[in-house]
Amino acid sequence: LGNPQLLILDEPTVGIDPSLRKKIWKELFALRDNGVGILVTTHVMDEAELTDKVGLLLGGKIIAFDTPQHLKESYQASSIEEVFLKAEGE
Repeated sequence: LGNPQLLILDEPTVGIDPSLRKKIWKELFALRDNGVGILVTTHVMDEAELTDKVGLLLGGKIIAFDTPQHLKESYQASSIEEVFLKAEGE
């Protein structure tokens, strides 16, 4: 990877077994902790919950953006998937 300031990943763990997925996220956390900015696109909502900030898109527009915890509190939801479903209905 070298030493990037920003790492952009599109669906980085799709089709990967759970053990390797966990290793990838561990490495992403280490990169983040060392100051690397990381942008991840994913349809896997439980992965979105692992990030520092979540932007939910619908029809090419951002319908919600905040920390996973704040989004769940704001939408009175127990998961980011539930936040998306509620935000899409607004």
